[in-house]
Amino acid sequence: MRSRHCSVVAFVLASLLAWATPASAEWSELVKDDDITYYFDKETVMPVHVSRYAWVLTDLPKGDKTPGGENYKSMMLRVRMYCKNDTVVRLSVSYFDKQMGKGKEVASDDVPEFRPREYPIRPNTYMAALKKEVCGPKGAAG
Repeated sequence: MRSRHCSVVAFVLASLLAWATPASAEWSELVKDDDITYYFDKETVMPVHVSRYAWVLTDLPKGDKTPGGENYKSMMLRVRMYCKNDTVVRLSVSYFDKQMGKGKEVASDDVPEFRPREYPIRPNTYMAALKKEVCGPKGAAG
């Protein structure tokens, strides 16, 4: 009985770690502009049927404000990209007071996955660049 309890605890901890924000991510640049740079973490791209889960980091050297009014210089976004129908769902977002997802998390928002809102992937955007990286024949997740 005790070994079963330990197995359940180990499974729960492993599951939480798999979904946790990638603290030591290897960020690959997607798109760079004068005031903003987008990255994604190739190592954490997870294929699920014809979709992909991915982390995106937005770096804003000049900073911005969250919807709640807090100052931030970077944000991490967890998305589920539907490769076949060119749509994306935002699952989670975290805002940080320093660049590259460092410093204090000043705000966050998680969207329940059972009630996702799909958005179209528009051409010539960082999401289109992400789709090309993770959904293509040589995508990060296979």
